[in-house]
Amino acid sequence: MEHHVVCVLDFMSLVKSLQRDLTCMGPVWLPPANSEVARFINEIVLDEETDQEFPGEGPGSHFQWYVEAMDEMGANTGPIRELCADLASGTPPVEALERSALPPASREFGAVTFRSLEQPLHVRAAIFLHGREDIIPGMFLPLVRELRAGGLSCELLVGYLERHIEADGEHHGPLARRLLDELCGGDPSRVSAAEQAALEAVEARRALWDATCEALLA
Repeated sequence: MEHHVVCVLDFMSLVKSLQRDLTCMGPVWLPPANSEVARFINEIVLDEETDQEFPGEGPGSHFQWYVEAMDEMGANTGPIRELCADLASGTPPVEALERSALPPASREFGAVTFRSLEQPLHVRAAIFLHGREDIIPGMFLPLVRELRAGGLSCELLVGYLERHIEADGEHHGPLARRLLDELCGGDPSRVSAAEQAALEAVEARRALWDATCEALLA
């Protein structure tokens, strides 16, 4: 969890960058170019930022949910809290990551995401789909089964994982795929750029998991 928490934080920045360009975020509202796409990204932001299923009083963010699950498990939340404080003070994201106390692989994973935030919309949509929404149910489902079978007391973590399996597998994943298809529009250059971005996102995830595995074995 100490390695993975950066994925929960930088995911929200990726989602908000999509919301910025797919909806109207300026001081004067104008109709979005695609209302269905705008609703989709707004739904994701609504759940991720203010989920009614949050196991506390009132809605809460999935990041807050995850950090509280870390507390429940006895994980060290100091580095991620310090990173958030550094970001809140205005430090550029990659700089804040580089000087944080997060594991090196976590810092690199977060940097890959933060460096992508100004990439073209179809590139970010590819990272969003293939690096996040499409692979999460397959990653999380075995974890839930093993945690429950092992009898570990980690209800907040299991609840977090189950919530993402439900949302991403049944609803968000298919819509994210439609979003990417629409943004690429069959343009070969866009499809190629999206494929390259997807490969880089999955490679970054693989490197993070390898480092996490090495830390567990150590």
